[in-house]
Amino acid sequence: MTEYLTTGANLPPYMIFPKFLLDSSLSETTKLLYMLLLDRARLSMKNDGWTDAQGHAFIYFTIADMAAALHKGEMTIKNSLTALENSGLIVRRRQGAGHPNRIYVKIPFAQQFQTDKKASARETENCLVEGQNIVPVTDRKASGNKKEMSNNHSEKRGSKDGAAAYGKYHNVFLTESELYDLQREVRGWSQYIEKLSSYMASSGRTYQNHAATIRSWALRDRPASQKRNYDYEEGESL
Repeated sequence: MTEYLTTGANLPPYMIFPKFLLDSSLSETTKLLYMLLLDRARLSMKNDGWTDAQGHAFIYFTIADMAAALHKGEMTIKNSLTALENSGLIVRRRQGAGHPNRIYVKIPFAQQFQTDKKASARETENCLVEGQNIVPVTDRKASGNKKEMSNNHSEKRGSKDGAAAYGKYHNVFLTESELYDLQREVRGWSQYIEKLSSYMASSGRTYQNHAATIRSWALRDRPASQKRNYDYEEGESL
């Protein structure tokens, strides 16, 4: 039996679904798991839960309990936890044999949570002021400058390839696998993401592959002592 929603109606227990997940390439199960972990962390902070020496809140949540809560298999939960960790949305710290991991739930940069305070470009575009004439979408696109067209191309690339936006200006597009490889291969990978984001925003330049660009910059900045020397004397073999 159901009833209509009214002002004084008591809402059933619910969890918060962050809006940034709508644009994420994570699987639906992984999104639900993040929502569950975020809810547990929120309740933990509200009830004076666990925090470490740096004031970072953490929770204890076994894989078996997660699987039971979402009605999923434990292997599915393990894969989703790995995806969340690779995306930088959680951090797991081992506590020794026989003890569950500490799970730190992280959130993206604060700039991604300004949608409620400031209408997005699409929402603003669809809202007409009284007396304003409707302009066809094709006409509005034709009036854009080259920089806007370039930005649109980057946004289309991100959505087409299933990549998520990173960096202060949300203009560095990386897939989950690309981000995972950068985390393993590039020291200071997060600083390179911010560097690329700021450079593209200030210069208007675009790159075909952002992961390849970051990897190229990292190789360029590598100290000379770490670079292989392929020079050899006559008569020597490599």
